[in-house]
Amino acid sequence: MNAVSNKENTGAVNTSNASINTAKVFEDFQINVKLKISALWIAVMFCYVYGDYIEIYVPGVIADAMTVKSSIETQLEFFAVALLMAMPSVMIFFTLVIKSKVNRWLNIILAAFYIVLLIIVNTETGWWFYLFLTAIEILISMAVIWYAWKWPTLEV
Repeated sequence: MNAVSNKENTGAVNTSNASINTAKVFEDFQINVKLKISALWIAVMFCYVYGDYIEIYVPGVIADAMTVKSSIETQLEFFAVALLMAMPSVMIFFTLVIKSKVNRWLNIILAAFYIVLLIIVNTETGWWFYLFLTAIEILISMAVIWYAWKWPTLEV
C-alpha cells in the first residue's frame, strides 16, 4: 500500500515512504553586494590592525619608536599613515550608503590602490607573519575589486 492510498483509506499518511523521497537542503539567501564588499573592508582592516600590532614585537621596533623626534616631517608621515588607514575604515560604511555607480568605482579604485601600496611597502620585509598578512590583504582587496566589478545590474 502506498502513501496516497493509505491516506485515502485511513486518513493517515505513511511517513516512512514520504521521508525516503525527501532530502534536506540548507537554507541560503542572496546577500547584497554592498554587504559583501563592506564585510571585505572589515576583514582587511582586521589584517592591517593585527599586522601592526604583531609588528610591535619585532626586535628593534619599539626601540626605534622611542627615538622618534617630533618634527614637521614626522607629523606629515604620521598624518599620511592615519589617512591611509582611515580610508578603508570609512569604506566599511560608505560601501553601504553611497549610490551604486559611484560606490562600484570607488571600491575598484581604492582596492587597486591598496594592492599597489601593499606590494610596494610590505614586500621588502623578511618577517613571515607580515608577508602572510600582506598576501591575505591583497587577496581580500582583489575580492573587493571582483565583487565591485561584477556588481549586479537591473534592466530598466
